[in-house]
Amino acid sequence: MSSKTLAYLYSEPTATALLRQQPDDFIVDEELNFTPSGAGEHVLLHIEKTGQNTQYVAKQLAEITGLRVRDISYAGLKDRHAVTRQWFCFKWPIKQSLDWQSWQLTGCTILSMQRHYRKLRLGALRANRFTIRLRQVSDCNEVVQRADKLKQGVPNYYGEQRFGINGGNLTLAQQLFAGGSISDRKLRGLALSAARSFLFNQQISARIAAGLFNTVIDGDVLQLNGSGSVFRTTQADQQLQQRLEAQDVHITAVLAGLGEPMVSSAAAEFEQHALLPYHALVNGLEDYRLKAERRAIRLLPQQLTMQQQGEDMVLSFALPAGCFATSVLRELVDYRDCGRQTADME
Repeated sequence: MSSKTLAYLYSEPTATALLRQQPDDFIVDEELNFTPSGAGEHVLLHIEKTGQNTQYVAKQLAEITGLRVRDISYAGLKDRHAVTRQWFCFKWPIKQSLDWQSWQLTGCTILSMQRHYRKLRLGALRANRFTIRLRQVSDCNEVVQRADKLKQGVPNYYGEQRFGINGGNLTLAQQLFAGGSISDRKLRGLALSAARSFLFNQQISARIAAGLFNTVIDGDVLQLNGSGSVFRTTQADQQLQQRLEAQDVHITAVLAGLGEPMVSSAAAEFEQHALLPYHALVNGLEDYRLKAERRAIRLLPQQLTMQQQGEDMVLSFALPAGCFATSVLRELVDYRDCGRQTADME
C-alpha cells in the first residue's frame, strides 16, 4: 500500500532521496515518560538493536531468563530496519543475581540496567527521537525550503509499516470482516489496527483535499496540544481558529469503533462522507467491539534540525509516541525506502 495515494499538505515533493540504505541511516532513541526509581522488583534493560525487531529481542530475553515472552514488556515497537535504543522490562527477584553483562543477544548490545518498582507499560513514552540520513538527495535546496514548512505541522498519517507487506494486514482485515477467521490473536490485532489506521488516513486525506486541514469547522472535536484531552465544539469561531494556528489545539478524526460520534453539525457530515466508501471496514470494527477514539490529524515535529553533508541530508527531530517519522519524511522528499522489505512497526 503506497502512501502516494494520500493527499500531500505541501504538494508532492519533487526532490528524491534514498532512505535506510544501511541501518544506521535511521536511528531511534526512546524517551520514557518516567525516571527509573533505581529500586524495585522489575528490571529495565536499555538495549541497542540493529536489524532486529522488538518482538524478536523480547523472545531472546525470555529464552535467557526462562520467562514467558508475555512476561517481557516494552513501551513500543521499534522498526527492524534501523538502529534503535529502547527499554525492555521483566520482573526479577531483588535478591536474585542477574548476570546481564554476559548475555549475548543477536544484533543487540545491552547498554545499561536499572531497577524499577513497577512494570514498563506499552505507551509509557514521552517521545521518540529520530536521526535520519537521506542519501543521494537530488535537490538539497528544495529539501531545506520544505523543512521550514514542516515546523507548522504535517499530516499525522499512520505509516506504511502499519499495513504490512503490500498492505497485507489490511487485506487480512477485509477477509476477516467478510466472514473469514484469524485464530492468531496477535495477527488479528494487527489486522484490526490496520483497518482503523486506513480509515483514519482517509479522513486526513479528505480534509486536505477539501482545504480544511488547518480550518476549524462547526462541530469539530479538538485536542489540546501535548495532551490526550479532547473537547467538543459547536460553532467554529475566530478564537478557536487562532488557537489552532497557534498550535494550542489540533483538529481530530475518529479511530472508528463503537460509541456515539463526538462530532456534530458540519464536522459530523464531513466525517460520515469521508468514511462512506469504507462502510464494510467501519461495520467490521464495530462488530469486533473496538471502542471509538479520537486522534489529532496534525503532527508537530519537535526540535527539527537539518544538516547537509555532501549529497546527504541529516535530519533530527522528536515525535510523540505512536507517530511515524515516515509521515514527516513524505512531505519533505520523494524517498525510496531501501530497507522496507518486511513489515515492522515504529
